[in-house]
Amino acid sequence: MAKGQGKTGLIITIIVLGLTLLIVGGFVIWQNGQKTDTMDVSSQSTSTDTQPGAENTDETNPEATVPTVTDTSSTSVNPATLSSIVIEPLAITASYTKGIPGFEFAVKRTSDGTQYVEFSAPELVGTKCTNDSGAFATIIKGVKTTEDSSTLSQKKSIDGIDYGLSLVSPDCTSNVELLKEYQSAFTNGFSYLRVNQG
Repeated sequence: MAKGQGKTGLIITIIVLGLTLLIVGGFVIWQNGQKTDTMDVSSQSTSTDTQPGAENTDETNPEATVPTVTDTSSTSVNPATLSSIVIEPLAITASYTKGIPGFEFAVKRTSDGTQYVEFSAPELVGTKCTNDSGAFATIIKGVKTTEDSSTLSQKKSIDGIDYGLSLVSPDCTSNVELLKEYQSAFTNGFSYLRVNQG
């Protein structure tokens, strides 16, 4: 009889330990989500071929002022040079120049409800900034405030909704040239941004 009680006690101990680990793990994940003022809605990753992409020919100071916002309703970029990625939570398809290395994206929401997709690459993570994720560009859906507009390099209106492309400054990255390559690819493709139907 004592032998059966020992097994029961062992099983109860294992169950209690398992539940404790689940609770602690859930708390840690919840705490990490509370560290920023954004909420991660969806995270996916994608990769492209490894051919060199379009180079940014701007040789000015990378820490220069924010470029003037332009409406990109017309474009001179050849669509055959572009790839695209569907961002389902925002119901958009974003385009970029073919040939850039792989990247990841995460759809997030600010505290005021504005949704955006942040693009990043592990190769861009630097050591100069705390919690640097290697972000290189963001597409904002429904640009609402002057503060949002002040950080945009391009803007496009589709069906009455303003979408904006914001490029990350090179302050944190470990590879400024690669950052320029990614940003140039998304700048070239932004005018082809489209809303998914259905």
